[in-house]
Amino acid sequence: MRIRTPRRAATAALLAMALIPATLTTATAADIPAPDAPAVTVGVQSEDAKSVRDFWTPARIKRALANSEKDDAAFAAKATRAARAAGAAGAATGAAPQAADLGLTAEAPRVLPAGSRSTMSTAAAEAEDVPEMPVAQKVPFPQNAPFVVSGKIIFTDKAGEEHGCSGASIVSNSGNTVWTAGHCIHPGDGTGADGFYDKITFMPGFRKNDSVPDGYDAPWGKWVATKKVAPTQWTADGDVEDADMAAFEVTVPAGYTSLSAAVGAVGYRFGAGSDFSDVIDSGFPGEGYHRTDMDAFTHFYCTGNAEDAFDLNPLDDRVKVDCDMGKGASGGPILTTDGQLVSANSHYEAEEDGVTRKNDDLFGSEHGDQAVAVINEINS
Repeated sequence: MRIRTPRRAATAALLAMALIPATLTTATAADIPAPDAPAVTVGVQSEDAKSVRDFWTPARIKRALANSEKDDAAFAAKATRAARAAGAAGAATGAAPQAADLGLTAEAPRVLPAGSRSTMSTAAAEAEDVPEMPVAQKVPFPQNAPFVVSGKIIFTDKAGEEHGCSGASIVSNSGNTVWTAGHCIHPGDGTGADGFYDKITFMPGFRKNDSVPDGYDAPWGKWVATKKVAPTQWTADGDVEDADMAAFEVTVPAGYTSLSAAVGAVGYRFGAGSDFSDVIDSGFPGEGYHRTDMDAFTHFYCTGNAEDAFDLNPLDDRVKVDCDMGKGASGGPILTTDGQLVSANSHYEAEEDGVTRKNDDLFGSEHGDQAVAVINEINS
């Protein structure tokens, strides 16, 4: 495990995140040049939103969160095997080239909830960077802006078993979009549009609360998915290097105008590579590297730098962050201090036994052409 000495107190990270410049102007992605854009797979969740919300009883949510712990362990083993195979291919003479990089880009600024305003202290304004903090800390105010933008995703697989992931509200034309990892809404097994998971629901500002009968707070309710979009490179092949990402639109519960108006939305910066200084990585881990205090109910975050996972291997452009969050944090956003999403948590590295976590590295797919294709489909 790689432990680094913080350059600032942990509060500097919170200040940096809380003082992201506010704007109420959304931006759409640049048009994708046809016919070169990567393909995406689109699915529809047609079940009545009320029925889905009623399905998610506290007992089922508890099972979903418990299952999210074991899900990521199995996925980490699969991703580790794939990364090692790619590394071997990259080192081999005459290895097949990486899929063509079209260099597509898309960018949008973040938004705060309707009526919210940011304030800036002199100390925060003078902060040049956030600490390198690979040991995740609890988010202190998970139901306040800007933290409320993140939340818990719950869903059922084709066998009807409940599962959980993390995700975040993201800027879109509709104002009702959630970004997450591809494996949080589709198994990536070649089943196409019919393979998307069911009863996908987003709960922003989710927080454990043992003092209430349900055991949790979700004051903004349950936002049920409708349209679901993932790269075909994910749905067909389960590509963890370039395509473990997805987005879904949600229905608006009674009393709200949109998800972004209610809780805000992260922006995005797609096609900018894999190296970023001063990122904030968050999620709802059920377990971590040498940790026993994570329960999949509680929002955690790390800070530091993101970097190309393997500079010497052109087949592996994954984003790597030093962060000990694990099982259940999949889909959580990796953000710049400007509140722009540059990747989403995908997996960690397993030992040869396929079970034991190897280190505190946390990986996400590079958000380039595939991410641009997904956000443009969402905005179409």
